[in-house]
Amino acid sequence: MIVDSLLAGGAERVAVEVACALDRARFEPHVLVTRHSGPLEATLREHDVGYTILGRSRGFALSKLRRAHKVARESDLIHAHKLGSNMWGALLARTSRVPLVVVEPTFSGVRTRQRTFGYRYWIAPVTRCIICPSQRVATSLEEEGVRPELLRVIANGVSPDAAIPRAEARSELGLAPEGFVVGIVARLRTEKAHEVLLRALAELRNEGRELTLCIVGDGPREDALRRLAAELGVEEYVVWAGERRDAKRLAAAFDVGVICSDWEGLPVAALEILAAGVPIVATRVGALPLVIDDDAGMLVDIGDDHGLAAALGKLVDDPALRRKMGERARARVHDEYSFDGMVTEFEQVYDEILGTTPGKPIDASR
Repeated sequence: MIVDSLLAGGAERVAVEVACALDRARFEPHVLVTRHSGPLEATLREHDVGYTILGRSRGFALSKLRRAHKVARESDLIHAHKLGSNMWGALLARTSRVPLVVVEPTFSGVRTRQRTFGYRYWIAPVTRCIICPSQRVATSLEEEGVRPELLRVIANGVSPDAAIPRAEARSELGLAPEGFVVGIVARLRTEKAHEVLLRALAELRNEGRELTLCIVGDGPREDALRRLAAELGVEEYVVWAGERRDAKRLAAAFDVGVICSDWEGLPVAALEILAAGVPIVATRVGALPLVIDDDAGMLVDIGDDHGLAAALGKLVDDPALRRKMGERARARVHDEYSFDGMVTEFEQVYDEILGTTPGKPIDASR
């Protein structure tokens, strides 16, 4: 597995958690981290999964390429995640002649020269399969010039029973045992649009609604967002919980979850909140409209803080509606977005590429 870092982002968590869950009778995972470590390193250690951290920064270091090449040469298959690591995967597939699978988790809606060149001319010519979490992401790559026969949709999946009880989760997050809590789990990056949620919070507080916002995650925009919360006069109603590798355990702490991103593929955080029986208010991006479909939560337009406030206000005021949506949310994730099912589909891709038979180990002598 190749990932940029071991931060607890959605794509990184998919890579690490799949590596940890593979059938060890048939597969021996090793995670190659091109940049730096993070909270997910502890997950790898707990599951006895080997890993190599290159620690690269800007520029090109021949010594780091040699280390990566050694890992690749000792592998039967390379599985890379996200554009940056997919570019590395394509390089290593060329130099080691080891087959490559890549995952593209999202699409911003705007084509870039780097993405177009990367997939059409560098990654697609050597990869055996490009996995996407939704048809929208797959279509975006086809529009970039990727051959459709390389594309395969495998939806993200989550464990349906990962969430711990509400009271325990609130204690871990530093939240009061009672009171209405809106939660968001997302890296503090521009595309996650936390400022929209902060403005919606200010509007709801000004209307007299009692609620707290819990922000799980960290990132480069934290200082700017803290300043905005102070300017809006809501800093005392925001709990900054920081990055959590175990965020899926804590989802039941929320009464309502929010995904207010400008773009997404199929966010793991959304599925984990829904799996805990918590409805979501989300922007109409990526696969979220298909997942929520207006009966497991509510949809709003991108950047619409007033619309977000109105949707949240409706859920604050209507406990019966929250319960109804939460029940539908839990059932949908259980039926359609299984973590075990996702892992099985990944293993099926490996079997197809390696020419192996399910239930039998790879022939290491070949």
